[in-house]
Amino acid sequence: MTEAESWKIIQEMIANSRENLRNDGYLYLLWGQLVLAASMSHYFLLTLTAFAYPYAVWLLMLIGVGATIWKVSKYRRQRVKTYVGVLMQSSWLAVFIGIMITLVAAALVTGYQIAYPVILLLYGMGIFISGSLFRFIPLIIGGVGCWVIALAAYFVPFQTQLLLLALATMVGYIIPGYLLKSQYKHA
Repeated sequence: MTEAESWKIIQEMIANSRENLRNDGYLYLLWGQLVLAASMSHYFLLTLTAFAYPYAVWLLMLIGVGATIWKVSKYRRQRVKTYVGVLMQSSWLAVFIGIMITLVAAALVTGYQIAYPVILLLYGMGIFISGSLFRFIPLIIGGVGCWVIALAAYFVPFQTQLLLLALATMVGYIIPGYLLKSQYKHA
């Protein structure tokens, strides 16, 4: 195999992975909308009502887990595996595991005041890596935006962190998700 043929195969693999990302734009929208709904609901229940369990709205994430497992298994049957695709899946699995560890530690040891800034840092990492792999500027900006918001979250009360989480979701997931969806429709 010549160098030109090798380079062409690599470019085709990256193009295939980019196509997969465009199809997966809905995952950014799904998770963005779920986290936005849960964080805003948690905020309103916490600040405007006497509801004893305002955090119960986070059970919405089970919908996201189920939908993601279904969609990823569907894509695995339909798509050719690429190194970039495997790296994307591994990166987001690492982010998910980091979030789960952070939530368990928050529930048992540290409390949620410190957990949400860490979760925002992890969101930023996953989004930034995704944007960098596919050279999709809105995701790169979304990742950096999550990091800036994470830094701010360390200096505000928990209730305000919920609002910052909603903002980060808009910047990191929803806006890039709609841009991906729009780009896919026009491709």
